[in-house]
Amino acid sequence: MKNFPGRKIIALLTSSMLVSATASAADEVQKSSTHAAKSKNHRVLEEVIVTATKREKSMRDLPASMAAISGENMESQGILSINDMLEQTPGVTANAARPGDQRIVMRGISTSSSPNSTVPYPVGIFIGDTALNEPYAASITPDLSAFDLAAVEVLKGPQGTLFGGAALSGVLRYRLNDALPNEFQARYFAQYISPKDGSEALTQGIVVNAPLLGEDGDLGIRLTYITREYPGVTDDIRPEQAQKDVNSGEGEQIRVGVTWEPSEEWQLKFTYLDQDYNAENGLIIADSREGPRETEGSLIPWPNKHRFALYNLGIQYTAEKFEVISSTSRTEKERFNIIDSYGGIAGIPPAGAPDALAIPFETDQESTSFQQELRIQSVGGEKLEWLLGAYYLRSPIRYALVLNSQALNMASGSYEELTNAVNATANAFGLGAITAETLASLGLDAGNVACELAVLCAETNALAKEQALFFDLTWYPWQFLEISAGARVYQTTVAGGFVGQGVGARAVNNGMSPANLTTTIEEEGINPKFSVTYRFSDDHSVYFLANKGFRFGGIQNIPESELENVPGTYKSDFIWNYELGARSSWFDNRLEFDVTAFHIDYTDALVVLKNAIQINYYDNVGTAESDGFEANLRWLTPIPGVVLTVSGGTVDAKTTEDFQAGRDTVPAGKPLPGSADYQYSGNLAFFGSPDWLVNVSGLIGYTYVGETYNDIANDDIVNDYGTYNFSLNLSLPSLTGNPKLALNVLNITDETAAVSLINTPSANDFAILNAPRTISARVSLEF
Repeated sequence: MKNFPGRKIIALLTSSMLVSATASAADEVQKSSTHAAKSKNHRVLEEVIVTATKREKSMRDLPASMAAISGENMESQGILSINDMLEQTPGVTANAARPGDQRIVMRGISTSSSPNSTVPYPVGIFIGDTALNEPYAASITPDLSAFDLAAVEVLKGPQGTLFGGAALSGVLRYRLNDALPNEFQARYFAQYISPKDGSEALTQGIVVNAPLLGEDGDLGIRLTYITREYPGVTDDIRPEQAQKDVNSGEGEQIRVGVTWEPSEEWQLKFTYLDQDYNAENGLIIADSREGPRETEGSLIPWPNKHRFALYNLGIQYTAEKFEVISSTSRTEKERFNIIDSYGGIAGIPPAGAPDALAIPFETDQESTSFQQELRIQSVGGEKLEWLLGAYYLRSPIRYALVLNSQALNMASGSYEELTNAVNATANAFGLGAITAETLASLGLDAGNVACELAVLCAETNALAKEQALFFDLTWYPWQFLEISAGARVYQTTVAGGFVGQGVGARAVNNGMSPANLTTTIEEEGINPKFSVTYRFSDDHSVYFLANKGFRFGGIQNIPESELENVPGTYKSDFIWNYELGARSSWFDNRLEFDVTAFHIDYTDALVVLKNAIQINYYDNVGTAESDGFEANLRWLTPIPGVVLTVSGGTVDAKTTEDFQAGRDTVPAGKPLPGSADYQYSGNLAFFGSPDWLVNVSGLIGYTYVGETYNDIANDDIVNDYGTYNFSLNLSLPSLTGNPKLALNVLNITDETAAVSLINTPSANDFAILNAPRTISARVSLEF
């Protein structure tokens, strides 16, 4: 509650309440040292301000379970991927097999643990107010560098009222640093990375913030450039193509921010972000789930590349009692990927097998979206806070896949050369039109021969739309009571579908090719939420929350098949989340302990299954439920400069009715894939006195991720591993540039475990393993 007596709020998010001991703890230690002469009791845990609810709020005042971490703290811990943060967040598990292929599960609501699944994510990925999810077919998950990030916020549970169909089970939200109109800043960093038995890599970045009209002006620009190398850790040990660390990659990221404040009432912000990634061989599988990170399972390389871009214009007008905010965004995504499906279909290829036996599975995706949100909301207000908004999304996507044998690819290439030669000769004699018509009548024209010879050659073109009106009201009838209610009225449409050629298409289309399976799905509904918070005092409160989330339905991207029970479409899925939480602060705000219990009812649960040729498809499997709890303790100990953070939780997510997985019946009670049964972490941080010549801070922590089912149809278990992590930070604030050195070791004991499995007909399944022990050294300067 904004004006509750004795509540101390800071204006910037500088700490992590549910994730780790963070920069705010360092701030507290420094403040306590500065004021020690005045009082022995000035060391307290500061509040954390978040904006994930579309207005600035103290995180501990929100009736919801959240986590947050500042970009500065992520840098100091050497965090290279957001996955390293999510592993420490109770109720959240993540699988980051490679850049752009991250899958996040919150509170057990999952579709697949596979990093290659293309079903839309249940967790919304946002940069500011812009959704980076495709509502129809998932492409890539942006994993931004921690450099020059303001913060990362995690909202657990459905967020459909404020964030719509992009946030079925939660939100992961990046906050970028805004351009400052009247301040010059410059920072540089270089980070050396060395994983065990992997290749070395170097990442560098620079950011410059400059006032364009002088320090008293109202226009500023912020330019950020990051070039990143991704170390390889997988060895290809087939004698014919043996090579170490094949999955190394590289990428660049550019961020441009412009802020213009022409008056006290008006503020305009423009943001541009562009990031790419390229790996000539993104081979990520291992032949054994216990390691080492090596494989004989592929006959050809796995090229992988992608790019995404964001353009956003934000306009804000602030009056005395209200503010109007407009956010206009365009996103662009491109992705190309090839994997060899031979291993998944037939197991490890025999020794000496030629490349012609490879079964390349090629996917090529591109999508764009236009998003417009307009909202008006209250400013201040002792008794009532309100927010009203409208939202529009238009998102076309193209998803193409080709599954074929390498031998047929080679044959079709030769045939294309032959037909081109025939056509050239025919044209020379004036017979080009007749020759082309003859080849086409036989289905042998050069333009489609590759697809007609393929196992499956398919392209999906779809257009998804969402239109919504939403509101959120918070009422403070008394000082100790807060009541909040909101709802989103929405309408969604997905139009388009699958057009396919090849053997697989003819098999389900009475021998005819192409098979055209296009349609339109229209849905509408209301997403409500309600919460009540009771505060016993400044330090102790309880809350109850009930809220609903939804996700777009869609059109299958492979042929419908009655024989294998592959549906042509799948419906929207919905969850109702009920949670009860308690927040408490002790010993004059030097210790915080929070606990949350939740129950989720999941309707039309959506999961990933595989057809006979091991291609993913999607199906609703009836109902499911998830129960669990999350707890967090943060303690500014009596030992000067030492902060302890402990968090943990449990999730029990399972189906509640029988369902068909292809031709098999799966009984009720089946655990949902990708959801860890237990998860906990502990961090002990130390911060030296600001009076020291060399500022010193450090952290040692342990994180455990419990047993997780790999998929819905089998009983394979993944995860079940723990890692120790260490970081040491040194800085010299008395020197120009405030030079800093950060040394970090992730997974100190090199614990190895499978985070996902690729099942094969043989007994030898392929595994995707967690990250090995990784040492990094980071230097930075700031001006």
